[in-house]
Amino acid sequence: MPFFDEIARRSGQMIKFTGVASNTSVQFPAFITQFSDDYQVQWGSQQVFGRIDPIKNYVSTGRRIQASFDILGRNEEVALENFRNYSTLIQMMYPSYSDPVGPNPKSRTIKAAPLLRIKYANYIQSKVNNVGLLGCIQGVTFKPKFEAGHFFGASGDMIPLSYSMSFVFEPLHENALGFDTNGVSLDENFPYNMRNAVLVPREPGSDPLEG
Repeated sequence: MPFFDEIARRSGQMIKFTGVASNTSVQFPAFITQFSDDYQVQWGSQQVFGRIDPIKNYVSTGRRIQASFDILGRNEEVALENFRNYSTLIQMMYPSYSDPVGPNPKSRTIKAAPLLRIKYANYIQSKVNNVGLLGCIQGVTFKPKFEAGHFFGASGDMIPLSYSMSFVFEPLHENALGFDTNGVSLDENFPYNMRNAVLVPREPGSDPLEG
């Protein structure tokens, strides 16, 4: 029986993070435990004398993605690769700096903010960039599962066999969304690429991840 990471790679169930400034990428088998994709519409409000309801003016529509997934290491090599990738992801939470200004190596200026692109199947994807959806990462949480145990490096470093990761991500819109004057959507495939979706025939009771 194939392991989950092998199934995830074969079925496209990998979640990929790419740093825009560094062009560094890492990916993980996406054993999703929680996922929410929230859309918030903001309105301005102005109360006018003699009117029961305030006048509502559209301001903006925002999106916020929250996800949690488990990262599983079935052996020492996979666990070490996963944890190295996770460490790289945390490094991508920080900005890119200029060369040192003067003799002090800490005297640097910020050249680029830590924007990321994230790709996960059609749940998190971009129409204009195959690398992934552009946005601002708001936070990443690491929770090792101590009951699953650890591997240990030669210097005593702890390498978790299994841990959960969660993140909050606010996408930045790179293309126009809404409707034209004829009521036609400006992006009919937003957000989940469903306009021309076609189901793949499967045997009754079969598991889609086993395909």
